[in-house]
Amino acid sequence: MNYIFSSEANTKDFFRRLKAELLSDLPGVDAHVRLAPEMRANDLKIGVTPDHALESAVLIILYPYKKRLYTAVILRNEYEGAHSGQISLPGGKTEESDINFEHTAMREAEEEIGIIPSTMEVIGQLSRFYVRPSNFVIYPFIAYCSQRPDFHPDATEVQRIIEIDIFKEISFETLVYKTITFKNNMQLNAPGFEIGGEFMWGATAMIFSELIHVLKNVAEKPTNTQTD
Repeated sequence: MNYIFSSEANTKDFFRRLKAELLSDLPGVDAHVRLAPEMRANDLKIGVTPDHALESAVLIILYPYKKRLYTAVILRNEYEGAHSGQISLPGGKTEESDINFEHTAMREAEEEIGIIPSTMEVIGQLSRFYVRPSNFVIYPFIAYCSQRPDFHPDATEVQRIIEIDIFKEISFETLVYKTITFKNNMQLNAPGFEIGGEFMWGATAMIFSELIHVLKNVAEKPTNTQTD
């Protein structure tokens, strides 16, 4: 599957249709389970969120670049925490000052990768879900930027930013499995994607699983400006 942004009109049409697609029924847990480690699948299917769960939001920034559809993820620094050294979407924990979850996602993205919120248009969101290892409920939002953002990563939290040509690098055909070993020597076999020399798995891969489904629906709907 491919999609080329051949003109401004073509680009605007794609994101208009994407915005409409995000208002339709989303695959939710079915998509999440597809990229979940086996030990996490049952949790997702049951769908129980404990009362003590924390709330967070992440931002998926979509932008046309070199006539292709791109997004950006971050490789987190090493720290004492569940997602140390992993690939993540920019985002984080909700704070009392946040107006809503969308505000959380935008604020965290501005802090972590230096995006300018006024250049972004939030066009929808994907399905929320609970991540038991970190005890967070994640709310994923999608923002459109008309051109490649000028990224300024925060050195405290971010090792580097990895830009992704989505239709080229993220698909169920490029899915791989790797054995993840934790500090307590526990291991699990996790599905994910090879991105920028790193392995993207867990919650971030689950979010991309749903995103792939949505983008595929948009890209495969025939238009006069599409190139396959």
